[in-house]
Amino acid sequence: MRNLLVNAISPWFSQLNRSRHVLAGLSLTVGLLGTGLLPAIARAEAAPKPVLPDGVYLYGQSAQPDQVGQGYFVFESRRGNVVGALYMPRSSFDCTSGKFQNDQLALTVVNSYDRTTNPFEIALEKTSNVATEGNPALQKIGLEGFQRINKLSENDHRILNVCKADFQKQGNQKQATR
Repeated sequence: MRNLLVNAISPWFSQLNRSRHVLAGLSLTVGLLGTGLLPAIARAEAAPKPVLPDGVYLYGQSAQPDQVGQGYFVFESRRGNVVGALYMPRSSFDCTSGKFQNDQLALTVVNSYDRTTNPFEIALEKTSNVATEGNPALQKIGLEGFQRINKLSENDHRILNVCKADFQKQGNQKQATR
């Protein structure tokens, strides 16, 4: 009989215990709101942080540039926004733009033939060592499936400039139609 009573009351006690945790969390939130600390924490978490310093980058499926049959991604990163191109050597290229998000680079790819757009995501690989633990600004960022190539060719710069000009032109056309 005692076990029957304990089994009947246990879910109620369990629910009461969960409610206490919820109330404690709510009290903490209300307390932080009262101090003005919570909005500052929310703003700090909401502010997008670029994961790569501003600059021009080249990543490839091969560590060697200009390998036929391998894919490459040349792009410029400015304050977490990206404009660039996905291409294969001796082939066409597709312009792309997007931005870094939590754990991925979210892109929109413009097909070079029919100008249709498609979403494309590249997962980010974050590597760190003891010196960078807790400091995301010092973490090394990689693109999953790609390797960083430090030297850009004239062709990489040409392709990037074509895409930057194309997106600039599209931006001007959108503003003109408003």
